[in-house]
Amino acid sequence: MDGTGAGPGGLQLTVFGGLVARRAGRELDLGGPRQRSVLARLLVARGAALTPARLADDVWDGDPPPSSTSALQAYLSRLRRALDPQRGPDSTAALVRTPVGYALQLPEDAVDLWRFERLVDHATASPLEQALPLLEQALALHRAPALQEWAGSRWADQEASRVGELRAVAAERLVAGRLELSVADQAGVLVPELESLVAQEPLREERWRLLALALYRGARQSDALLALRRARRVLREELGVDPGPALRELEAAVLDQDPRLLPAPRPPVRAAGPEGPPGPPGPAAGPPASALAERDGEVGQLRLALGEALSSSGATVLVEGPAGIGKSRLLQEAGHLARGERAQVLTARASALEAAFAFGVVRQLFEPLLVDPRQREGLLRGPAAPAAAVFDAATAPGDRAGRQDEQPDGRPGAPAQGAFGALHALYWLVVGLSSQAPLVLVVDDLQWADTSSLRFLAYLAHRLDGLPVLLVTAVRTGEQGLDAPVIAEIAAHPGTRVLRPAPLSGAAVAGVVRERLGEPDPLFTAACHRSTGGNPLLLRQVLRALQADGARPDSAHTDRVIAIGSRAVAGVVLLRLSRLAPGCDRLARAVAVLGDEQPLVAAAAMAGLDVPAAALAADVLAAAEIFREGHPLAFVHPLVREAVYRGVPAGERALAHEAAADVLGAHGASAEQVAAHLLHAPPRGRPQAAATLRQAARVAAGRGAPESAVLYLVRALEEVPEEPDRTGALLEVGELEQLTDGAAAIGHLREALARARSAPERARTAVRLVFTLVMAGPRGEAVDLARAERAALPVGPDGAGDAELDDHRQALDALARIASFMHGYEAMWAGDDLPEPTGDGPGARMLAVAVAWELHVTAGDLQRCARLCRWALEGEVLVAADPGLFWVIAVMTLELLGQDVEATWDDALQRAQAQGSVISAMGVLLWRGRARWSAGDLREAEHLLGAHDDIGARWAPHAIGITYARAFLAGVALDRGHLPRARELVEAARRGARAGDGAHFGVEAAAALALAEGRPREALDLLDPLTRRPPVTVPAWYGWRPLRARALAALGHPGEAAAVLREELALARAGGSARCTGQALRLLAEVAVDGAEALLREAVAVLTASTARLELARAQAALAAVVEAGDPREAAALRRSALELAEDCGAESLHRELTDLVRGGDADAAQAVRARRHRRLCATEDRAARLLAQGTDVHGIAAALFLTPVAVHGLLQQVKSTLQVQDDEDLAAALP
Repeated sequence: MDGTGAGPGGLQLTVFGGLVARRAGRELDLGGPRQRSVLARLLVARGAALTPARLADDVWDGDPPPSSTSALQAYLSRLRRALDPQRGPDSTAALVRTPVGYALQLPEDAVDLWRFERLVDHATASPLEQALPLLEQALALHRAPALQEWAGSRWADQEASRVGELRAVAAERLVAGRLELSVADQAGVLVPELESLVAQEPLREERWRLLALALYRGARQSDALLALRRARRVLREELGVDPGPALRELEAAVLDQDPRLLPAPRPPVRAAGPEGPPGPPGPAAGPPASALAERDGEVGQLRLALGEALSSSGATVLVEGPAGIGKSRLLQEAGHLARGERAQVLTARASALEAAFAFGVVRQLFEPLLVDPRQREGLLRGPAAPAAAVFDAATAPGDRAGRQDEQPDGRPGAPAQGAFGALHALYWLVVGLSSQAPLVLVVDDLQWADTSSLRFLAYLAHRLDGLPVLLVTAVRTGEQGLDAPVIAEIAAHPGTRVLRPAPLSGAAVAGVVRERLGEPDPLFTAACHRSTGGNPLLLRQVLRALQADGARPDSAHTDRVIAIGSRAVAGVVLLRLSRLAPGCDRLARAVAVLGDEQPLVAAAAMAGLDVPAAALAADVLAAAEIFREGHPLAFVHPLVREAVYRGVPAGERALAHEAAADVLGAHGASAEQVAAHLLHAPPRGRPQAAATLRQAARVAAGRGAPESAVLYLVRALEEVPEEPDRTGALLEVGELEQLTDGAAAIGHLREALARARSAPERARTAVRLVFTLVMAGPRGEAVDLARAERAALPVGPDGAGDAELDDHRQALDALARIASFMHGYEAMWAGDDLPEPTGDGPGARMLAVAVAWELHVTAGDLQRCARLCRWALEGEVLVAADPGLFWVIAVMTLELLGQDVEATWDDALQRAQAQGSVISAMGVLLWRGRARWSAGDLREAEHLLGAHDDIGARWAPHAIGITYARAFLAGVALDRGHLPRARELVEAARRGARAGDGAHFGVEAAAALALAEGRPREALDLLDPLTRRPPVTVPAWYGWRPLRARALAALGHPGEAAAVLREELALARAGGSARCTGQALRLLAEVAVDGAEALLREAVAVLTASTARLELARAQAALAAVVEAGDPREAAALRRSALELAEDCGAESLHRELTDLVRGGDADAAQAVRARRHRRLCATEDRAARLLAQGTDVHGIAAALFLTPVAVHGLLQQVKSTLQVQDDEDLAAALP
């Protein structure tokens, strides 16, 4: 095979991270899962031919059906058309048939997997200097595992395992090569990378060997021996074996300090050319440190990103690299460039100590702008108003007056609103700021950022398109924390530029030495370069130590360079610190424990110094370039602080944090500042510590940062191991974990339930626990627990009970009923006597909704159903207590009953916007979208369901509603005629489906897709399990019967199809659904032996009086075909009406079909089609247009519709195209 870089017609195939085919940058449709597996299997064969039998055996996992041969031929034919759509008789095919079987004939560079293997092979056969770039290219290709889509298939698992092993070996070869080359032998910088590799696969001995070797070369002999002992322990515990010869020999060599462990000396860096004696570097040998040495490429990328932001395209830059490589300096340069363009620049720097602070980084960014009350009021309004909770001093400890999200006992309440609301509001704060002037957000040390701030930055990075905003961040490599996937998400976004500054060259090092010490000798420069590995920070620290020693930059002092440089940053800093006055050492340690930005008074108290002595010590530390100059006190670089901090023994550090908490508390620090130290202090069972931690948790919860609140509360549990305070703390942490970790929440709420002493306390806890189990627990467990706890509640002698307990009893009953339905256990409630709710509390209203839902889905007393829903929604009782389950079901049920609830949905969406409740907004978008789909308003349904899916994918990717939305969107796509999009959505819905309704709708969508693609047998097989859910009889909820009838008819069983449709018709009439009645009549006409016209006329009559416009268009089109022979004029009128309805609905496939018929047989109707000026705007388009006409700007429209500004721009362009206008003024005039 050649290496031309692409296959026929520019074809490129990607295997890593998912199978994708592109031609000239355009993604190709590869079909469904089975068809994709055929292509993947051929790719794994690497050009070798596979027999049809072998292909079928692998594609069907060893069990091919009898029809596999014909199906395989169909898949191969479709793939050939997709890969070679315009192949001529003389052109080369990608997919070929050989005498043996089928094969892919592509150049190696056309497939990333093949290119990866070739690069690794070439690297193996190349000299070390040439091998490293090849390995880096190969590993860059392997950005994600291969063939994950077929995990579990024998052939895919074998190939994935082989490629994974190849990647592991390549990573080890790369780091081993860097250890050996003088340009990259900075062993201390390689240690974090090696630690990460060991953590990924701790049973690979080669990684332990490289780690120990890097530690030894970094002058850390004891650490190298500890690493080897760790390796021995891991291998014994996991495999029951001792280390192999390589590790044993290395351990002996380390103990002997064998000089062969050090890399071979390499030639010094010379400024002269290849001929002539070496001489001192000239003026051009390297720029001074202040000129950002050798960073032109990175600065150029920063300029490009800033240009994109200034043009409202939005941009993100992530600078990553080891400590000291110059990331912070590049961030400073980004701010300098932005200020030169008159952009607003907001900066923040995360720290390890403040990683638990609720929105700590966000507050650093924005709080300076909110000091002025007038400016604060202007920024925190509209959709940004809920962000006030993140910054508001009213959430400080001890000041909770007027908060609506707390329980009477002070516990944070209604947590579902705060977390999503704060993040949503912060986005709108950024939108508002960027509307005043371009905005640049600069965040350093992202690896230490608090979780809530990281989640916000990740979300913002995905929504910058259309905003004049630049996000610039820096992250230290080798520091893998729990939030590493969030940082990886930012890095992987297509709009993110990832910059990786390289170590300084020898010429640049010479420039830095010249600036500090004067003209250097080449041997001195080479020693500096070798000992620091070109790391700018380490270089500066080494030069500062040499300068303090009075060393000159000549060849006589090269040994001194090597001696100091081998200590790395920590050793150099501690060496310099030890040479200062004793008070300096104590103050540096105090600030290292307290954290940066400390007032002098607190630091002095912590160090045990009086304030004047501390001030003098601070000046000395600043002169030694350990502290920054000025106040508050801070280190010059996080790495310097870390060196001092790690220089304190671990046990002493823990006690120092305890002392720091006491000092800060005595100096009036906030609860969060004190709690940050208590997290690192040993638990001692102190009630005051527990109280401070719980106070900090309340602040974090109030700011919408549940992760931070949970961290504080879990630590507080260690201080209160026994009653009476433990139960309350457990309940607090469980309620907050509902937002972040369902499994953890269930565990803590279970313990709280077990410890509850009073009946009301137990009932409240049980309700919380069951709510969590409904969404995140094992199937059916919520039902069992709710029923058991309900039965255990005490009742008075006369059968009456306490009003509060009665309401909790009804809440548990409601949860048991709705959970049994959602988890697919209808039999657990079907047939029960349906109770009448008593009282007026939230539990009674939950029960009213549960009973109403059962009445609806079983076609019971529909008048009672509507009455219960309306009563449940009266006032704010249910909405205040329910995070978005029961009240949404109530509104949806009323809509399914044919009642007008548009105003209710509008009110709910406005309330969600005011509260910043994305969960509530998602509920409105989901069920309103489904209702619009049922009505045939496909564009509006697509807008609503698409907005739900977009928000859900960002905020709650595992929420139960995601499966519903994708299944409904698939149905919309099928009705519009967008088969590739429907296929993608069906696969996504079925991957995330749980038991119950989500899985049911996913199956219905898959069956509808199978019918659309001409696979009725597969559709019937999919639908068979759905027939065994007899309690749900109302057709308006489930649509499997019409799908089953269509499949039966397509397979030649019209009698069975008619029987299914007659059952559907009877149920639809009983349930009062005009849409389902009309659909059943139309489909029955298609399979009926006679009487088709009467059935279709009844369908048209029923649907004309309904809101189901797409179903009416289908009925009219079907009736036109039946009456055309006898009454052509009536047929033409019916088709014209159906055509207009199809256009209004957005049903493109039906519209194309009818347009062809009209143009082919009716000149008058064809003229009517051409004369029709425009289609009707859907509701979202109409609302956006009217808001614009009223003077609302794009940002205001986006906030009102829960869309991004760029989405609004696209929406308004579509509106103008529809109305055939050019500008905003004409648009206002064109609105009816």
